[in-house]
Amino acid sequence: MGTKAMLWRWRRNALRRRSDATEAWVVLATGMAIAIGAPMTGAATAWTVQDALDRQRQDRHSTTAVLIANAPVVRAYVGGGTVRASVRWTAQDGTTRTGDAEVKTGLKAGDRGTVWTDNRGALTGEPAGPAEMEARAGLSGAMAAGGVCAVLLTGGWVVRRRLDVHRAGEWEREWAEVGPQWARKRA
Repeated sequence: MGTKAMLWRWRRNALRRRSDATEAWVVLATGMAIAIGAPMTGAATAWTVQDALDRQRQDRHSTTAVLIANAPVVRAYVGGGTVRASVRWTAQDGTTRTGDAEVKTGLKAGDRGTVWTDNRGALTGEPAGPAEMEARAGLSGAMAAGGVCAVLLTGGWVVRRRLDVHRAGEWEREWAEVGPQWARKRA
């Protein structure tokens, strides 16, 4: 398809309607909004997620905990399996605390393990590592950019469909005027 055929809505001609020019502007505006908005939204989201994960990593600390009771033995795992068990640890403020944490299966009461706590000393999960942080931030940014594209494309599609309905109404009105004249010429 040549350039002239692609740009027919922009050129002046007797067959171009106002709705054709409006559709051309809608397509251009949608394309520009996607080209500018999607990367900016994706980058801003990735940076925000990265900052949140960095703060989370700074707020969590590894602490040694002592098992209060034997950890259940789960035979389905071949090494590396974890279960929930009661543990006791000392918080950063010096208080002794107890709670349930993920520990390796098969540990006995009195064995030591590593747990993660927040700044208040409460048990929490292990923070994401650098590779996982980058992956989460990148995926979040890509999803945000994709969402922006989907919203903009849907909006452009809705406007174009409304223009098509308007054009169909115009054609029907014009055919109601011209159709009877053609019928007389044939007879």
